[in-house]
Amino acid sequence: MTDPVELIAEGVRGLIAQDPHSLPDTTLLMSTESIVRIMNQLSGVMAARLQVIDVRDATVAEYGRQTRSWLVEELHLGQEDASRHMTVAKALPSCPAIGAALEAGDITIDHARIIAIGVRKVSPEIRDVFEKEMVKAAEFCDPTELARFSRELRSRLGAEESAEAAEQRKYDARWMRITPTFEGMHAIDGMLDPASAATLSAALAPLLGRTGADDQRTAGQRCADGLTSIAELALRTGELPEHGGEKPQVIVTIGYDALKADVEAGQIGSATMNGFEISPSTARMIACDAGIIPAVLGGAGEVLDLGRKTPLWSLAQRRALRLEDGGCRWPGCKASLDRCQIHHDDHWAHGGHTKTKNGLHLCPFHHWLVHHTNWRIHKDHQGRIRVWRT
Repeated sequence: MTDPVELIAEGVRGLIAQDPHSLPDTTLLMSTESIVRIMNQLSGVMAARLQVIDVRDATVAEYGRQTRSWLVEELHLGQEDASRHMTVAKALPSCPAIGAALEAGDITIDHARIIAIGVRKVSPEIRDVFEKEMVKAAEFCDPTELARFSRELRSRLGAEESAEAAEQRKYDARWMRITPTFEGMHAIDGMLDPASAATLSAALAPLLGRTGADDQRTAGQRCADGLTSIAELALRTGELPEHGGEKPQVIVTIGYDALKADVEAGQIGSATMNGFEISPSTARMIACDAGIIPAVLGGAGEVLDLGRKTPLWSLAQRRALRLEDGGCRWPGCKASLDRCQIHHDDHWAHGGHTKTKNGLHLCPFHHWLVHHTNWRIHKDHQGRIRVWRT
């Protein structure tokens, strides 16, 4: 059996060989129509393959990512483009007319997506009729007009949703998945209903700006840090529901020798968090703030110190530092207190004490900077701040 991709490729090679400047108008227009049809056919071939990939969880096995995340992160498709292809791919097993129309090149991937979404909104008894009528209409109108026709047809069939039903359907369709990938990274994938998305967007909004001229994080990195900051704030409040009889907490395990040693080349030991190895510098950074239990292990793996379940910084100390700092203490940083973590100036692993004279607020970015790069920060006895590179 001839591979449909090879047949399409053969047609494409013929078109590429043509010089458009030498073609008469009629031939130029006809060949362009052929290109559009081939693009539609390729979209159908791609949707069919994505459907199989998704069913087999092939991208999870090979890349540690869901299919849509793989399209974005590995093949660099845009978010909307990846969603469009996955919507069609997931619909193919129950919507044969869509697959046939794409295979023939009669409709675009945008048409196919609108039809697939419409099919989901009608009752099972009329889905077959609805799908076929929509495919016929798609051959004569653009996607915007098709979407309008979809709503009209659903209304005529008595299948159009009320505003309340549509809102409930979107709410029921919400989901999120955090999938571990290689090297301890995690992929976040999901869909939010409008209200949930608005809530999350409002919470993230004040956390997405740059903190200063030295903040070179990308927009995506700032968004990831903002989401982490929201989670850290929730953990610090102590108001989350109990899990297994205890409040939520993070336990970082680190060998005593690694904890004691300076973070220098050849002297970094190993520490783990949630089963993934992290560096001692990361463990020390995490242990700076409250709600983290540093589990220090001896040479035989015995627990030497399991920290404290009460915050490392008392409420009184936090209040005093909030009044003293007013925000991130890094010069020029405009991050507010709600975005900051309390950093031990002289780290407790090196004999530092948990007292206000030894604490200062740093935003997540600058907290990371002092623990993972050659930047340093120090607060003197008068509360003055100095930063430098080692």
